[in-house]
Amino acid sequence: MPAHATRRTLPWSCEQLFDLAADVERYPEFIPGWQNVRVLERSNNRLTVEQCLGLGPLQHCFTSSAVLERPSRLTVSSSDEPFRELHIEWLFEAAGNHCITTLTVSLEIDNPLLENAAETLFILGSDDIIARFEQRAREVFGVNHDNSRE
Repeated sequence: MPAHATRRTLPWSCEQLFDLAADVERYPEFIPGWQNVRVLERSNNRLTVEQCLGLGPLQHCFTSSAVLERPSRLTVSSSDEPFRELHIEWLFEAAGNHCITTLTVSLEIDNPLLENAAETLFILGSDDIIARFEQRAREVFGVNHDNSRE
């Protein structure tokens, strides 16, 4: 299963960054490709989410499950079409007044026609996704000039 991990050391608390990643309904506001997100069920530390993604003329909606372990881990999985398997994991590790944030995406696609688009959006796009989360954190939590990347 193709996978890609992106890691950054960011100048916000792990709690702040976790909350930003867990606020999936706002993804369409700042992540290209996420067109619509709706939480179908919310219970304790679990979410069931319908997400509609698009890349160019292609659009597809699917249901995913998320497990939230605040403030250290958020995992998302789906086996809805077109995915044979989709797994997204956010890890948040405190490092002084910073947070080491790792986004890992792995997926297998059932539909060969959608495979390139999905890999572009998820695998190759994970660097862009974490950069957009960093920009969103600046907008929501304020600018911190002590920002270092790995």
